[in-house]
Amino acid sequence: MTAPGLHARLTAASPAARPRVVVEFILQQLRDELGVAGDELHPRSRFESLGVDSKRALEFKELLDDELHCVLRTTLLFDYPTPESLAAYVVGVVFGDAEGAAATTAPAAGAHTAGELERGLDAGSTESAESPEDRLRRKLASYDV
Repeated sequence: MTAPGLHARLTAASPAARPRVVVEFILQQLRDELGVAGDELHPRSRFESLGVDSKRALEFKELLDDELHCVLRTTLLFDYPTPESLAAYVVGVVFGDAEGAAATTAPAAGAHTAGELERGLDAGSTESAESPEDRLRRKLASYDV
């Protein structure tokens, strides 16, 4: 008999235990993928410092999509750069409180939530009939890249 998937384990866990279940899952996947000892990983270890690059981050996001039966944002591991912050966000998404999870787990420095970007665009908007896409294009054009 196979072990229950992450979604089933989360559903069976108490709300208070769910972030820990996700953290344990994340740490185990990192141990398996990166071939590191358990004592080298910590719930607050940064994915980047563990050697998780863009390709691995996307693969890990896809694994979580499959395990949780939902589609998560592509920038997930960059927006929530530790197992602890990622777990809190994921639990919020799966159980319908993504806003609450986002408020309790700050994204990485320099990362912005959709709400922050929208408020920033609104503040700089010169025309109220301008579409969100047009405002975003205008805002992005103001940056020297």
